Amino acid sequence: MNILKIKPLNKKIEIPADKDLYTALKENDIFIKSTCGGCASCTHCIITILEGSENINEMSFEEKQILGNTFHITQERLSCQTKINGEVTIDVSKHGHEAKPKPKLRKKTEVDSIRQERYEKRKEKPKKLGGGKKPKPFNFRTEGEE
Repeated sequence: MNILKIKPLNKKIEIPADKDLYTALKENDIFIKSTCGGCASCTHCIITILEGSENINEMSFEEKQILGNTFHITQERLSCQTKINGEVTIDVSKHGHEAKPKPKLRKKTEVDSIRQERYEKRKEKPKKLGGGKKPKPFNFRTEGEE
């Protein structure tokens, strides 16, 4: 079996040699953007190879048509066309897997006090009717007058 290390998720998964990375990641509940479903036509499933580039397959004709022959510079491949044979480390942070801070949860009493403060502030302000604008005077002139 081949071992795939996934950054920034810090996961390791085992993949058979005949399976592409897009399918293997999808089966392991790791989301990879794609609009073509793995047909090498959309370029949304791009991943970055961090380590083990010698353990991946050669670029297919379709992949070269889309990305060009710049793998040695960018280290980017289409996950739907990449198969591994050994240990490889990839980066999937382009697909929304960045480490996000957890939101601070407030206690119910704290939320209730904030709501009460907002309510009190609203009661203090005088209401403006009609959008707060003065009406324009109507012109009563007839056509013959000036």
